[in-house]
Amino acid sequence: MKKIILGIIVVFAFVAFFASSFYMNSLNEKVFSYLNADTSYYKVEDINYTKGLLNSKGEFKVTLNNIPYSFKVHIDFSNIILTSNNIKISILNENEDLSNIFSNEEILKILINTKLNKKIIVNAKLNDLNTTYDDTDIVIKNLNFIINGSDIFIDNMQLNADYILFGQPSQEDGMVELKNIKISEIPTSQLKFEDILNPSRNSEQNTTIESINFLNEIILKNLNIYTKTTTNPQNNYDNILEVNLANLQLLPNNFILDDIALAMDFKNISKEVYDKILQSSNTNLFSLILLANNFLQTDPQIFLNNFSFSKENKKFVSNGQTIVKDNSIKSQVHIQSQLLPSQIIGDLENFNEFFVDQNGSYVFDLIYDDSNKTDIKTIINGEQTDFMSVN
Repeated sequence: MKKIILGIIVVFAFVAFFASSFYMNSLNEKVFSYLNADTSYYKVEDINYTKGLLNSKGEFKVTLNNIPYSFKVHIDFSNIILTSNNIKISILNENEDLSNIFSNEEILKILINTKLNKKIIVNAKLNDLNTTYDDTDIVIKNLNFIINGSDIFIDNMQLNADYILFGQPSQEDGMVELKNIKISEIPTSQLKFEDILNPSRNSEQNTTIESINFLNEIILKNLNIYTKTTTNPQNNYDNILEVNLANLQLLPNNFILDDIALAMDFKNISKEVYDKILQSSNTNLFSLILLANNFLQTDPQIFLNNFSFSKENKKFVSNGQTIVKDNSIKSQVHIQSQLLPSQIIGDLENFNEFFVDQNGSYVFDLIYDDSNKTDIKTIINGEQTDFMSVN
């Protein structure tokens, strides 16, 4: 009896092993088909896939569309279901002029863990860089990109980097430095792996950067950005933008702002215009005019819920909105500040006259309405003015 039971267990294990191996082989082949598909950013050629019982191998060549660079992609697949990181991808440099930047042939390593429940975890890590190219220092430390998803759709994505530098800190210009970058993104609609490079997608994104240094002149500290893009029933975009910045310094002018906050809502933004702006690398004046016209056709609404900051412990607060309807524009702006414009930026002295002193605070109110093209209204602090009028 024991032998019969043992035999059944062996047969069951044997069948389970081959079934799981067949399943993993099928899943790995599907992943490979995703990876070797052409995109609007690069072309794939020299595709080769060798299927095996325990292991499979794949390789192909990627050539960028807008930059004359090619990279070799080697992939090792494990068909054993209990193996962690059962897909290992190496991106290899094939460009002689990039060898000075990438000291190792392998530029990027990607580990993919596929599970029985069709869940997929992707972890891509760029090899650290510390080099000089064309008199420019390039330093990248601990940059990795993580994707959690299924065999079809992405659940969430994360990009992290400890340190990025382009330029030479010893020089007064030509330098950008970022510390502790964290970007997380959750799709708000189904996002396929093959659409991951599409910049116009429905998603919710959080970005935090500890510090940014531009050209040793502009310093940003503790930057937080939240964005959300969704498609509305009119098949246009609704967007949310929230920005918080602890401190902004313009060193040459000894200009400092603290506690900067921006909160905006965008309603019914033209999907066509939004996508073209994100996807177009060069836009001429004529196409910009067409885009502006198309932008107005969808009757967009822009709400400035809050724009505020502090300077020398004095507060500036503003809000407003712009609503477009049938090519007519209605706008409102309200500002309440403990500082006059010239006390914020000296060159804004001419705007001081538009602010009214109310119990120690300076107030500015603007109403603009061009719905009647023969009687365009511009009202500043309750008084009609021809400022901004075309009559």
